[in-house]
Amino acid sequence: MIVFFDDSERGVNMDLAMSAHDPLNRELRLYSEKKRSWLVAHANQFVVICEDRVEGFHDDFESAFKAGLKAFGLGRQFLVKQVCETEPVYVVY
Repeated sequence: MIVFFDDSERGVNMDLAMSAHDPLNRELRLYSEKKRSWLVAHANQFVVICEDRVEGFHDDFESAFKAGLKAFGLGRQFLVKQVCETEPVYVVY
């Protein structure tokens, strides 16, 4: 079972140990660094990130995903993540 949880607003931050070869490590770190400032102008929008490049912000996941495909293609990984105050908790069995 894998549990992802981040509630740094309340002082709780269960940071997953990530090494340089982990998928989307750079993208998730960039998101984490910029989240506070992005909440001001882009709350609840979906950001698209590839490596250190932010493609943009979109109103829904589908638009963000299509923009990511257009910008980065099928051969590169990219992150689509909703900018939200409290991160949802996902449990994968």
